[in-house]
Amino acid sequence: MTTTKPRRFTYGDQFDPKKYALTDLLQLCVENAPDRYQLQTTIRAQYYEGYGHDPVQRDENSTKMAMNCLLSLNAYGLIQLADAGKSYVVTDLTRRLLLIRHNPDAVHREFAIHILTNLEGLLLARLIENIRARGEQVTLEYLGEELNDLGVKIPPNSTYISTMREWLAQAGAFRATGYEVNWDVIYNLLQVDADTIDELYKLTAEQKHFLLSLVSLDVREFTPSNKIANHTRSVYKIRLTTKNLVKDVLEPLVSLGLIDTRKTTGGRGAKPHLVRLTEKSQTEILEPLVQNLAQVTELTSAELNRPFEEVVAELNNPAKHERGKALELLAIWIIRLLGLRFSKWRLRHWEATGGGEVDVLAASDKIVYSRWQIQCKNQQSKVGVDVIAKEVGLTFLTKADVIMVVTTSKFASDAVNYANQINDVSRYYVILLEDDDVRRIAEDKTRIVEILNIKARRTFAKRELGMSDTEDLFLEASEPETIEEIESLIEEASRP
Repeated sequence: MTTTKPRRFTYGDQFDPKKYALTDLLQLCVENAPDRYQLQTTIRAQYYEGYGHDPVQRDENSTKMAMNCLLSLNAYGLIQLADAGKSYVVTDLTRRLLLIRHNPDAVHREFAIHILTNLEGLLLARLIENIRARGEQVTLEYLGEELNDLGVKIPPNSTYISTMREWLAQAGAFRATGYEVNWDVIYNLLQVDADTIDELYKLTAEQKHFLLSLVSLDVREFTPSNKIANHTRSVYKIRLTTKNLVKDVLEPLVSLGLIDTRKTTGGRGAKPHLVRLTEKSQTEILEPLVQNLAQVTELTSAELNRPFEEVVAELNNPAKHERGKALELLAIWIIRLLGLRFSKWRLRHWEATGGGEVDVLAASDKIVYSRWQIQCKNQQSKVGVDVIAKEVGLTFLTKADVIMVVTTSKFASDAVNYANQINDVSRYYVILLEDDDVRRIAEDKTRIVEILNIKARRTFAKRELGMSDTEDLFLEASEPETIEEIESLIEEASRP
């Protein structure tokens, strides 16, 4: 499965509900269509004049603010930019909101439904609840990290989350201030019960897209399941196997009350099951909601909250499916523990590799920028030199500075030697973590920093202090456990 363009959190700069009534702004969109620059000038004149100390600065600031407001209108689906951004069209959503402008509460409710189903509103609310359930404080930075873990890109320190929270608060989905979610209001807006929403977030990629095919085709009469599966494969490029379709896809959707099935009778040979949507699934909001969920990384928020120790234990699960998922979660946990920011999956993902390996890219913005290329391999045999060589070669495409390979087994001696050579003579830094390292990290997550510091000190000693391979072997045989121990051993090894 190939990588796709990363999903980005809805842009929301200078789109503050406290600054203007939404329908007044939308009326300007109608009056100035289709000239994008005329709309921008009108927004500037009406809402953003007078920012700055001198005339030039005021002009620049107000023009930028008006442009950001216009881009937010586009991101929220209220206008749609066209002709390379020179013109725009007013969307059906805007026209629906203007039809009910006499009722501001109805406007805010309709807009909130759009944010919850078509944008990241529902995902944002669930992430807030997940953080609270862990007993941790909800902050903008923490929410940004959680979103990045789910494959939804958001710039650090942006106002986008606050903007969305404030618009949802207009409909009562959030309290007026802070991050307290009013779930009763959300369930009422969506006309979906709590259990259904919870279960939708637990669906696998195959289940989501099969259901999405049923909804988009509006399958209300019994239809052969293989026809729906073909649609899923063709439109959404999801790998569905006929052999496991009933067990892995149909039965779970039936148990949730989202589809009905019926066995085909008569004739010779195996016949596909017949499927249709239930009354529960025949709702207008289900298609955009499932479409939205399908764009998020296949890891669910519940999976991302699984304890590290449980993830490591699942690496030995007899089921390939569970091992693969645990491997992906291990990559996410490593990113978290190191304070990195998720960039994208390089191979998407354990399904494409049979549960044997996961590649992920991450970046660090601490002190200096660096890009990390992380591969996790779950196998019984030793990892050979070819794996390390492949990772080094791929840096030409990934532009990574740091290469980390994590395995649940051991590294062969030629792999270790090759990694050491790369560290000695190139700009790349190769980090190898094997079963013992994973075990120690599982016992105490904070040890990952200590373990990496030890490896970094050894590389520093070889590169900068001229420590020989013989002295390095002395360190390896001594198995230092702390920074103080390795510094003592380095000093001892360097003595005549």
